[in-house]
Amino acid sequence: MAEKKLLGMAILVIAVIAAIGALAVFYTPIPSGEQVTLMFGFTPNVGYAPFYVAAAKGFYAEEGLNVSFQHTTEGGVGVIKTLGGGKAEFGYAGDSTVITARAQGVDMVAVQRIIQKTLFGVYSKEELNITEPHDLIGKKVAFPAPVGPPITVFKIILAKSGINFTEIEPLYVGGALISTHLAGDADAFMAYLPQKVVAEAISGSKMNEISASDYTTMGRTYVFTTEKMINEHPDIVRKFVRATQRGLEYAVLHPEEAVDAFIKYNPDAAEKRELHLAIWKAMAERGFDRDAQGNPIFHLPSEDDWEEKQDQMYDAGAIDKKTDVSKAYTDEFVRNLIK
Repeated sequence: MAEKKLLGMAILVIAVIAAIGALAVFYTPIPSGEQVTLMFGFTPNVGYAPFYVAAAKGFYAEEGLNVSFQHTTEGGVGVIKTLGGGKAEFGYAGDSTVITARAQGVDMVAVQRIIQKTLFGVYSKEELNITEPHDLIGKKVAFPAPVGPPITVFKIILAKSGINFTEIEPLYVGGALISTHLAGDADAFMAYLPQKVVAEAISGSKMNEISASDYTTMGRTYVFTTEKMINEHPDIVRKFVRATQRGLEYAVLHPEEAVDAFIKYNPDAAEKRELHLAIWKAMAERGFDRDAQGNPIFHLPSEDDWEEKQDQMYDAGAIDKKTDVSKAYTDEFVRNLIK
């Protein structure tokens, strides 16, 4: 009986994740204007709503751009490979991607901050009473892999709490984070906020959270390009950033339309529309501070603490050398767009 229940749970998890990452591999609008490619770090998901909105509302077209969306399953590594190989003009991933790229000799530059706050966290079933890092000592914690942003951020949380990584038992389970935890094989899992929303939807109960934002700025997301692109085609960079900023602002203020824009380019996601809406609402609520009128507040790339990010990544073993981090970002293209 237990085996049947576990099997059913695994099938449900797979179905939900499949709905989040729809079948479309790329989207290319009707050819017109300057052709550019945006590389996402993962398969299609509602977290990319600002870009889908910018396409659906015609913001890119108004700038004379024909934008193709392409995806990799390799996360930031795939973005680095694609931009470094000259196969895309822009990339979208976490802040650690640009620091890793530059440590590897790839001249990527962050030109626009999208999700303004880190949304990583350590999640666990409420009844386990894991509410602070010290509660993780001696516990099994699930990670996607032994390398990458989730485990790097987790190690930063531990270091800030005076805990050695050897004091927990890591489990590397790929995409089975949620099913591993809900089946009782892991006491907690390290993931991005959308996976917490999915886990709560599947289990029907709330998850406890140790928020990474209390310990690090690592995990904010950015649009990247290369130094070559900035030097040779600054006009295209400026147009792309301007249209994306419009899409971002609209998506945060109009979550229903943002989800519908995502579904427009990923029709299989329609079946789980309410789940995708819950995910995007959570990201929009947690990922942005608001002003007195409820409008989202945006920041320049220079307002982030890149020195601290690089130091924390180096100390966590995520990079093996440091570079001039001031070259990892520029305010040039977004400065006049931030109110």
